[in-house]
Amino acid sequence: MTNLLQIIRQQQSAYQERGWRLPIWLAGSEAYTQQQLSALKPEGKSYWLGHEAPAGFTLLSAKQKQQWLGTECDLLVVDARHSVDWDLVAASSGCLKAGGLWLFVTETPDIWRQQPNPAAKRVLPYPLDAAIYTGLFKQFWLEQLSEQRWVKLIEGNSAVIPLLPEVMVSSKAEHPFRTTEQQHAVAAIYKVVTGHRRRPLVLTAHRGRGKSSALGLAAAQLAQQGKTDILLTGPSPVAVQTAFFIAANLLNEPYQPGQNQLLKGVIRFVPVDVLLAEKQQNTVILVDEAAAIPTPQLQQLADLYSRLVFATTEHGYEGTGRGFQLRFQSYLQQHCPGFQKLHLHQPIRYQANDPLEQLIFKGFLLEQTDSGVTALQQPKVVSYPVKELLLQPQKLQQIFSLLSLAHYQTDVMDLWALLDNPALKIYTLEQAKQVIACALISFEGELDQELALAVAHGKRRVQGHLLAQSLAFHCLQPQLAEQKMARIQRIVVHPSVQIQGLGSQLLGFVLQDLLSQQYLIGTSFGATLALVKFWQKAGFSPVKLSHQNEQASNEASVLMLYGEQFRPLQQQFSRQLYWQLADKQRILDPALALLWAEPPSIDITSLQNTELELFQAGLRPYELIETHLLCWFNINHAKVEHQTALLLVQRLWQKQDWQQVSLASAKQKLPELCRLLKFLG
Repeated sequence: MTNLLQIIRQQQSAYQERGWRLPIWLAGSEAYTQQQLSALKPEGKSYWLGHEAPAGFTLLSAKQKQQWLGTECDLLVVDARHSVDWDLVAASSGCLKAGGLWLFVTETPDIWRQQPNPAAKRVLPYPLDAAIYTGLFKQFWLEQLSEQRWVKLIEGNSAVIPLLPEVMVSSKAEHPFRTTEQQHAVAAIYKVVTGHRRRPLVLTAHRGRGKSSALGLAAAQLAQQGKTDILLTGPSPVAVQTAFFIAANLLNEPYQPGQNQLLKGVIRFVPVDVLLAEKQQNTVILVDEAAAIPTPQLQQLADLYSRLVFATTEHGYEGTGRGFQLRFQSYLQQHCPGFQKLHLHQPIRYQANDPLEQLIFKGFLLEQTDSGVTALQQPKVVSYPVKELLLQPQKLQQIFSLLSLAHYQTDVMDLWALLDNPALKIYTLEQAKQVIACALISFEGELDQELALAVAHGKRRVQGHLLAQSLAFHCLQPQLAEQKMARIQRIVVHPSVQIQGLGSQLLGFVLQDLLSQQYLIGTSFGATLALVKFWQKAGFSPVKLSHQNEQASNEASVLMLYGEQFRPLQQQFSRQLYWQLADKQRILDPALALLWAEPPSIDITSLQNTELELFQAGLRPYELIETHLLCWFNINHAKVEHQTALLLVQRLWQKQDWQQVSLASAKQKLPELCRLLKFLG
């Protein structure tokens, strides 16, 4: 074993020269793994991801994830013997610097792959118990990594020493830059500030490429050159800590995370909502982790400010998916056609072709594939139980790539759930063995009567049954929670073949298949007018709307059910929504309010009608006829010209102030608008 450890040390030294990290799989008994850990532990900083950290190690906990994501270590041990949080495994790998050791510790392979994973309680639905249930993710992980370049220290077997990959030497950058790409990024940020207005920069990268540091370096240099107002923003103050830390170091100023600090009197953090509510003058705005900010807010920033930099992790550990590219950047192309884009490829803590990064990307399908579809022929529909996908890794890669390409929230947890949660199923549309659309289904419900009643009364909550739980509690329909349900979590179509009816085609097949098995079918999503119309056209009706917008989409979440038998629930929802519009739903899209709300009908008296006619003639103030106009609109809202109806929804139903109503100078335009209403008397 001494000779083996010497070989590993030599291998590590060779990797260090090339700026790579060395991954090692350490498997065996407690005594064996402890012996190897003691022999391999370096002098530097050592991190431990697992149940309990031994002396000399810093424990990485999920609660402190944002704090340790930006730090570095020389040794990272992933103790997967008792429990393994795959989301943290992927995220923590970026902490290991060049020349470091990554140890993945398990029992022997045959024992480990058969053991339950208690951490899987995050992805398993009731009544599955993660302490005794064994999913498929471990098997997938080991099969995916069987051909990767990593050392295998397995008790009773010889170690497999990986061959050194081809050397890739990156160009050196001058201080304070870590890579030449980072230096180019700072120059591009400077050009945003000094060049033509309304030419924002979109800075994208995988994690660990130095994009946040580039924001900090640029902010510090701009401050040194006399720029007086440099604003950093993001989804939270934590998101800009790295940029602040780098800027403070370059400016020789102290920085304490979590405090509302002002650097050099000009660099400060301002929340996105404040930037939107109180427009800042003559400012440079640097946005970090932009993809984690709702797209509508990003669009408003682009409309309000003329010197902007949007930096984000394009996909991977932060769970941002690639929707940022699809949704927001298409908006910039239309409204800021001169915008620039720069992608950082070179890691800053290690060099390109790093074996550990390749292992992590392979093991979590983070290397997205996007082959596109050139000519659309007659696609076929295929359904996949998860066990079958394990036998078709290329198909699984295509499906996960499509989910990531078309949705802004896909992350490691989604892959983990897909493989460990037996209540999930995939349907695809395929052409020439290429997945061009897919639907992800979650099977829920079938709660026993006692549990369903407890959920309805707010005494119990169960994981993995969103549809059943919402119907039982919010709609007070516990009997529905006893039925078997199918929730359509996602249905996505490849961008190159969208707007050709493929989503409807796939959904039609899914509905036919699920109905033949007597499933109650529903879906839940961030409500936008386009999505709502898609689902309503397919036969779905709204039955519940959240009172708060989702953080990810900044839209209210709507629950919709398929079938005419739920018409009474939909009517109940519509009547309740009308009364909520002036309170909890005041910020709901007025187009959705107009589509869904069912107002009460109160006849207009002849006297009220006379007053409305006087208002039309300019002989009556608006304040005296507002309630009359409300009664009239409640009766005739479906007949009113659409844009006028939206204005009246905001003012009459949602009780918004004139300043909030979307149409400029709305109060002054009301007499003219009312003439257009053509009162029916």
